[in-house]
Amino acid sequence: MRNYYQVLDLLRTKLESDPLVNTITQGDITLIDLDKKNIYPLAHIQTGTATLELRTITFSITVFAMDIRDTNNTPRKDKFVGNDNEIDNMNSMLAILNRLFKSIAKLEDDFSINENPTCEPFYESRENSLDGWAITFQLEIPNTEISIC
Repeated sequence: MRNYYQVLDLLRTKLESDPLVNTITQGDITLIDLDKKNIYPLAHIQTGTATLELRTITFSITVFAMDIRDTNNTPRKDKFVGNDNEIDNMNSMLAILNRLFKSIAKLEDDFSINENPTCEPFYESRENSLDGWAITFQLEIPNTEISIC
């Protein structure tokens, strides 16, 4: 059975082709910031459940797109924009996830996204201040790897 590999390979390939993504990780989201060699913007793939049906397998997937917030020490008078790149980060990271969604939606037969995905913003203030979005969707693929004879 290669279904899980196929899903990860698809997501990785699509994210590697995005001009803004520098690093792609997968697995436990709490461990991504521990690797000091990460080059941002970063995309992180996290799988949830897998629903097995006779003809398909549906994976619950969350993909995070994030970048480091850069703060300028010069005080700004514009309180809406502030003195950092938060708005730029949020716009760019949403664009990454939108391109990912549209590129998978074009595949039709082999892979399909059930329903419209949702995107949720996040603002991290751990060791690195990270801004970004997380997209959650259901990815359905054919269940043809194992046959019952």
